[in-house]
Amino acid sequence: MTTGPSPVRPSTGAAEQRTLRALARARSVTAALSDDLLTHVPDLGDLATGRVLDAWVEQAADTLRALSEAIEERLLDTAVAPVVAPGRSSREAPR
Repeated sequence: MTTGPSPVRPSTGAAEQRTLRALARARSVTAALSDDLLTHVPDLGDLATGRVLDAWVEQAADTLRALSEAIEERLLDTAVAPVVAPGRSSREAPR
């Protein structure tokens, strides 16, 4: 016995499109953050501390790049053409 109307679910196609858009955005953002991180390394004045910080920043940037690549592989696994966000042309890179 049901007590109310059944919940409305989005169509599988719409949900898939939202998922693909989210993955594409995540890929773009992680790649951009990796690049941005490498440009914001302060000069600490202490060589040893600077080297440790540089190594940590490079490791964090590498991790972001790896995440971006993993997301890209997941997008390629779907065998679907890139999803374009509403209001963007297919030639415009996602932000």
